[in-house]
Amino acid sequence: GPPIPLYAPVEDGTKDNVFISKSYDATSHFETTTDDVRDIYRRITGKELVVEKLREGIQVAAE
Repeated sequence: GPPIPLYAPVEDGTKDNVFISKSYDATSHFETTTDDVRDIYRRITGKELVVEKLREGIQVAAE
């Protein structure tokens, strides 16, 4: 079939505080999705997302 279109936000969200992610694509292991999450976090907070020292089985937030 025809290729599925990919969409990206026109603005970066810093003017109106509306932060929109890009479309999902066909990459495996959510590679580009992870990059997009890191980008959105940086645009919102002005800081890089740090996910080091997280291990399986460690709860980082209260449920």
